[in-house]
Parts: sequence; structure tokens; C-alpha cells
Amino acid sequence: MPVENLRISVTQRCNLDCIYCHREGENRSGEEAGIGRICEVVGCAAKWGVKSVKITGGEPLVRRDIVEIVSRISATDGIEEVSMTTNGTLLEKLAWPLFDAGLCRVNIGCDSVSGAMDKNARGILPGIRAAKKAGLAPIKLNMVVLKGVNDHEIGEMIEFARGQGANLQLIELIPLNKPTYDKYHASLGPVEEKLKTMAVKAAERKMQNRMQYHIDGVVVEVVRPGRRFCEGCNKIRLTSDGKLKPCLMRDDNLVEVNNGKNVQDLFNEAMGRRQPYYPGDS
Repeated sequence: MPVENLRISVTQRCNLDCIYCHREGENRSGEEAGIGRICEVVGCAAKWGVKSVKITGGEPLVRRDIVEIVSRISATDGIEEVSMTTNGTLLEKLAWPLFDAGLCRVNIGCDSVSGAMDKNARGILPGIRAAKKAGLAPIKLNMVVLKGVNDHEIGEMIEFARGQGANLQLIELIPLNKPTYDKYHASLGPVEEKLKTMAVKAAERKMQNRMQYHIDGVVVEVVRPGRRFCEGCNKIRLTSDGKLKPCLMRDDNLVEVNNGKNVQDLFNEAMGRRQPYYPGDS
């Protein structure tokens, strides 16, 4: 699968501590790549045909230079879209500056309507409203579904997303942390079967073979780990401390960018290390 998307973790810091956070598959080093190095990697990615960049964390909005980061990335030749995944708690004041800097759209974490989890509807509502006013659209709400915690709130989340004019992304827990996975994993298989009966339209996205279900004015997307997910991966990642990461699920094939070598050569090396990988494979 050709790489079309660069996913950049700009920090491991966060103002929340969600139990399921995989931190983009990296360990906390405490280091953060500077804007110059980030933009070098973006430029190299653009030469490979990457047109889309997603900024992630941790929580990317805790970086004081986040608006400048967005501005520099969006100004890179060949980059057509810059998006961001955020928990939304700091978005109210930053939505307009980010839009002016070139941010196109946002994914906002929202796991609960009731307040059962930190990223809940009440806490992120000001951020949603600010993003809508600024034109950061379409807004996508990310709901990580956890057994015994919020798996009973999916119907309410669909209604909440519809009311906000947002799409909803249901995310099945991935097996990166075994104790957390064993305790909280809830298969979205039965949920997806129900969505099929409710949908007036269903479509498969090229990215990670994700299914989208159009249900009475709201789009519900289902993200499930597994072979089809990995086979449809069109991403390469840059960790917050400056390493190219060809695969979310592994850390034995990283390419260190901050070692004095030509960045384009390093990017080419990382691209060569991409290969399908499935949890449980040897």
C-alpha cells in the first residue's frame, strides 16, 4: 500500500491520562523534535507523494509553538491537508489561530456522554463549538469503546454526534498493552452488524479498509485492528522525539532522524522498512 499520510506526534505530554492511550506506539523519552526537524521530515514525505499530514500527541495543543508548527507544515510544497487529533479541552481558544495557520479539520476525542470518562461530551463541547465556528470541518469524534465502561453509550454517542453535525469514529482497543486490553477490550463485531441494519448507505474507505455507515444524518466509522486494518495502512509516523516509525504496532524497525545523516536518505530507509505486520505474528 503506497504511503499517502504522515502522522506526526509532536509531544508525549498531555493534560489528561486516559487508560487506553497508546501514545502513538512510542515510549516516553521526554524529548521533543524541533520545528525545523519536523519540517525537514514533512518535506521528504512530500517528495514521496504524501499529501496529508495529521498532527497528534500526547495532546498536541500543549505545545506552545503548535500554531507555528501547523503554519510551517501547511506551507510545505505538496502538502494539501493538515489535520489534528486532540482531546479538545484546549481547543476553544486555539481553533481560530489553528485555522488561520492552515489546519483543515480535527478529530476530537469524545468517549462518553455521561461523564464516565475524562474525554466526555460536556468537557469537549466548547472545543467542538469553536472548531465549527472556525471552519475546521468535518469534525470527527473519536470514541474508544471499553468493556464495562462506555460500551453501553454507543447509541447516545451517535445521537450526540448527529446533534453536533459531526461524524463518529468507533475505535476498538488495540493489543499494545496486554493488561489493559484483557480488561477492557470489547469487540465491535456485534456493533458493526447492528450498524449494517441501520445504515442507508455503507462504504469502505481505502485507509485501513475502514467501514463507514451513513445512518440518518450521521456517518459512523468503525476502526478495528487486524489483518485488513494493517493491509490497508497508508501511513508512516514521526515520533515526538524524532524517530521515523514505519508501523504503529512495533518499535524494532525505527529510524533515528537526529543522527546527522541526510534526512531524505533516512526517510527512504524508513520507507523500505515498511511491511505488513499483524498482532500475534512472529
